[in-house]
Amino acid sequence: MRSLIIAKTILAGAGAILVSGCLMSEEPILGQANGAATPMKPGAYIMCPLDETPDDDDCEKFTVSHDASGLYLFEKEDEKPSRFRFRKIARRGYAVQSIEDDDDGYMYYYGRRARKKFQLTMMMCPQLPAGLRDDLIASGDLSSEDEEFEMCVVNTLNGLMAAAKAYHRGEASIDEVDGETMTLEFTPDPNAAK
Repeated sequence: MRSLIIAKTILAGAGAILVSGCLMSEEPILGQANGAATPMKPGAYIMCPLDETPDDDDCEKFTVSHDASGLYLFEKEDEKPSRFRFRKIARRGYAVQSIEDDDDGYMYYYGRRARKKFQLTMMMCPQLPAGLRDDLIASGDLSSEDEEFEMCVVNTLNGLMAAAKAYHRGEASIDEVDGETMTLEFTPDPNAAK
């Protein structure tokens, strides 16, 4: 599936990853009008999986920039840039949308700013509180074709915001999935040219 390429690119430092259960959509939920927050300063960053035992081999270097519309580019050397949009949901909390090169698929993350660092957590449908997930599916804000929630489709801004707020409040479990952490931390590169 083309929409998984962005996750593999951004999560390359985390190793091979299965994105079963992630929140996705075929149409964008965030655009220039509702996804123009700019929580990360442009510059060079080191991205590492948020682990108890970080390993430098799991880390990648990215250059982060954004345009006047709030569209972010995360660029890794010799690879096509990844595009993101951010929407503030609470103090230091963000709903984040990744965009494929051909606008063919979108994946959703919870973003959290912690001083100069920024964390991205892939939002997973099975980790949402069951009552919230059921309510969002019943109202049409999310949809899923199976009871294991192998993939949930985000249908509305309300669905995206509610999911991100559950992560922000700590109501969604942020555990490892198939042995891989679902949270990445971006730290300004101290060795980058000023």
